[in-house]
Amino acid sequence: MAKISDKQTEKEKLAQLKALRDELAQEISVQLSESGIGGVTTGTGQKAQPGTTSNASKTPQIREESEAKRVIEAILFTSGRPVMPSDLKRSLGSGYTEAKIEKLVRQLQTEYDREGRSFKIVEIAGGFECSTDPKYAPWILKLELQKRSRQATQSALETLAIIAYKQPTTRAEIEDLRGVDVSGVITTLTERNLIKIVGKKEVPGHPFLYGTTEKFLEHFGLKSIQNLPDISEIKSLIENSVKRKELLRTEKVIQVDGAGNGTVEPAEPQPEFESQNGH
Repeated sequence: MAKISDKQTEKEKLAQLKALRDELAQEISVQLSESGIGGVTTGTGQKAQPGTTSNASKTPQIREESEAKRVIEAILFTSGRPVMPSDLKRSLGSGYTEAKIEKLVRQLQTEYDREGRSFKIVEIAGGFECSTDPKYAPWILKLELQKRSRQATQSALETLAIIAYKQPTTRAEIEDLRGVDVSGVITTLTERNLIKIVGKKEVPGHPFLYGTTEKFLEHFGLKSIQNLPDISEIKSLIENSVKRKELLRTEKVIQVDGAGNGTVEPAEPQPEFESQNGH
């Protein structure tokens, strides 16, 4: 009897899930119809079937070549990959052959050259793509290097700190703490002679153990690794630098007397909730 009851319960759950799925599908269908995607509502209030179009969902017709060029320009500008002439043909609609589209692209190329634009249209893998003029590469590269430098510096410092406090340690142990791949950072730190391989760990695979170098001590002005700040000292400095009770859970209480005059007094700070492990 218990097995029959369990089967009935399972069937009821499946039925409820199916009903919920059907309801969601119907709701999505209605929303897509209202947005002009899938089935659309016609001007007579009747719903058109998917694959048909109403006047409201038709792509505006391109009447002039100048407008067609702007459309091509917009498509190439927003695309992250080369766009084939056949794709442009489908987008522009009837009246625009691939030969005509290529002619318009050439006109755009001429316009860009004449106006001295910082970008141009190049032909790649049988398609067209907007590309920055190579002569502007030094400025673009400078900006990209600044972004990468900031990211690399933060990543390198975090990795270097882990190695300094946990040495000798393996790459896998560092990645376990950081949650990201550190092979590139370790290579950079090794090339700069801030860390070095100090041995191999006696576990399957014998991964390299990393530690800091004399240059590391020299760079940070340390006599030895023992002169690194104690973790508890760092934690205390961080906690004392921000008075959390003054920033969090502070309220202002307005005391109002009988005459309606109010004075503002700070409320007592609310006690912080302790986590389950007592920290």
